[in-house]
Amino acid sequence: MIADKTLKQDALEKYEMNSLTAIVNQVTNGKNAMPAFKGKLNSTQIEDVATYVLNQATKGWS
Repeated sequence: MIADKTLKQDALEKYEMNSLTAIVNQVTNGKNAMPAFKGKLNSTQIEDVATYVLNQATKGWS
């Protein structure tokens, strides 16, 4: 894991991952150390994961 790549709001913004579309794309297709979940999760499940990540980041993962 790369220390500065977290799911906190500022890191998502820094790496341009602070939108539902960007997170859905990364969960679907993977990137670097993150595996792709296309074929393992359906589109609804992927969108649910992305929504959860974005919501939690906005709330500060509290």
